[in-house]
Amino acid sequence: MTVQASTPAEASAGLASMLAPVSVETFFADYYEKRPLHLTGRSVAERYPGFPDIEGFEHLLWSQEEKLRRVLRVNRQGSYFALPHPSQGKSLFRWSVDRLADGCTLILNGMDTMSVPVARVARAIEAEFGGKVAANGFLTPADQQGFLAHFDTHDVFILQLEGGKRWPLFDQRLELPIDRQIHLIDQASVGEPTAVFDLEPGDLLYVPRGLVHGPHTLEGHSLHLTMGFRPMRWVDYLAAMVQIAAEQDPAFRSSILQHDGEAFEALLAEKTAVFAKIAGKARPRKLAMERLMENFGAQLRPLPGDHIKVATRAGEIDAGTSVLRRPECPCHIYETGDAVRIQFPGIGLATEEDLQPGCIEAPLVAGGALRWIARSQAPFCARDLPEPLALDARVELIRRLARDGLLTLCPPG
Repeated sequence: MTVQASTPAEASAGLASMLAPVSVETFFADYYEKRPLHLTGRSVAERYPGFPDIEGFEHLLWSQEEKLRRVLRVNRQGSYFALPHPSQGKSLFRWSVDRLADGCTLILNGMDTMSVPVARVARAIEAEFGGKVAANGFLTPADQQGFLAHFDTHDVFILQLEGGKRWPLFDQRLELPIDRQIHLIDQASVGEPTAVFDLEPGDLLYVPRGLVHGPHTLEGHSLHLTMGFRPMRWVDYLAAMVQIAAEQDPAFRSSILQHDGEAFEALLAEKTAVFAKIAGKARPRKLAMERLMENFGAQLRPLPGDHIKVATRAGEIDAGTSVLRRPECPCHIYETGDAVRIQFPGIGLATEEDLQPGCIEAPLVAGGALRWIARSQAPFCARDLPEPLALDARVELIRRLARDGLLTLCPPG
């Protein structure tokens, strides 16, 4: 038999579609971490299908009122406004509209948790860069500036959705800064812009971290969405390596009692030599990368799309049932002793102490099939999976992955 079900819609605006006509390869070679990129000439419907306009932004404010204290920020000229206390008896939704009318910028954080089209684009960026995306909406009235000139410690895609906004870009204050290097900028130190971009609906602007910018509106309201992301960096990998070293050698777990002098220098040289020896081995290097991927994957939420239908019919899957790996589900596969684990959005970290298991675990013999599934982009059935996993075990594996949200059922034909 063949189970009949519909597949979820493909990601409506993945990274390649969002960056068109510039290719992903060109973006990484010529712009990423180097210089800004401004793309224009396409409508919102073409580049950002399904994204909210100002009316949609208002609806989100209204529908999310119960959690606005966690996700709403109100700013004007670099100063934040305190949200009213419940005892003041005013709806946060109504209060935020009043502040907008007063010239303030409304910032709605976490829009990838409120809009499926936004979430799909955020997931495409996350999968490409290996870092969590923060998707925040900015609604600014005419002739206003929410933030003074500043720089970010994360890279940003600016997606203009309605109205226009001018983005003057200034100097590169720091090269590829990390979080601890953030600081307020003396506005007197900001000179003339090195570039000015006027964004219209459908435009995209990429701003590398560390580049000073101070956007403002002109004649009308502006709604834009920022996709801020922190990619996996060398400092993150090396920090994970240090943690692995500490788990393997007690020399890194001892306290530091000598803070200066020759004794400290000698101990430091000794520890550095031990670390270099551990880092020179393939296994610790692999473990460090797995640790980073585990932590990244644990932050990802599943996106909606036939999960209920597939989960309730997964038991009907047989050797000929056609399934598809959900395109918005990046996978992480790793071995632990005599087992192999697969992690994907919705299935988080698992440890021996967990009361409820996280990652799906299978015998090592299933490793080839799991890696095949993780790389797959076209429909397949259990018969397509590689041996030595037996056919009945392949069917059970597909049933489990479908029930837990990695696979969906293909329509007939």
